[in-house]
Amino acid sequence: MNTGNEHIKLEKKKEIGTITLNRSEARNALNRKMIQELGDVLTGLENDPQIRSIIITGNKDFCAGADIKEMNAIKPEEIEIFCRWGHKVINQIENMSKPVIAAINGFAMGGGCELALACDIRIAGESAKFGQPEVNLGLIPGFGGTQRLSRLVGVGKAKEMILTGRILNAKEAESIGLVNAVVKDVEVMTKAEEIVQSIAQKSPLAVKMAKALINENQEIGKGLEREIALFAQCFATQDRLEGINAFLEKRKPKFKGI
Repeated sequence: MNTGNEHIKLEKKKEIGTITLNRSEARNALNRKMIQELGDVLTGLENDPQIRSIIITGNKDFCAGADIKEMNAIKPEEIEIFCRWGHKVINQIENMSKPVIAAINGFAMGGGCELALACDIRIAGESAKFGQPEVNLGLIPGFGGTQRLSRLVGVGKAKEMILTGRILNAKEAESIGLVNAVVKDVEVMTKAEEIVQSIAQKSPLAVKMAKALINENQEIGKGLEREIALFAQCFATQDRLEGINAFLEKRKPKFKGI
């Protein structure tokens, strides 16, 4: 289905809406335009009475995170606005009245991992890799990762991932509860569709109420606000400049703690 969007594809099949992140030349890294397009498509699916379940996937990779080149051009005093755009869409996914399943192949890094965390169920292909490597850029997770990751995998594992920036393969992600299942890459969409078809056969009112109640028990609003504030503080540091420049120049950063 042609949504009129540049980097977001939408397919509707019976009760299922499938969103495909389609900026493969950048490993589906999220820029401001893509974030806005994703939010618009989610709003349309939320308001479509025919759609009962949603799948989010990516062309080749799931999502490599925020677009570092674009983010590097944002002024420190404007970064909070960018961060809030990301939070708005990630929160929108989590708070959809309809279940959202992430079908993940390839990279799910940084903002891409955070996007997956906001989904209700995560299915990973064997090629999938997960991480919150923002510390390597002199930053912290900025789209909800400090709050949702610990909620999902526990404080200890979340600290390990966030403080070291270590990348997990699909089996490791499954072992700590980051993903619900790992299947062959070619079977990821099939597995995701099986799950959403199963949910679509249930009472949509009951599904909506159950999801809302579970989310209410995991209230993280204050933590998300603190994350936005501290991400903005990180962005104003010399370490952030060094980290992003080192990334773009493909060298190891030399952080000084300033």
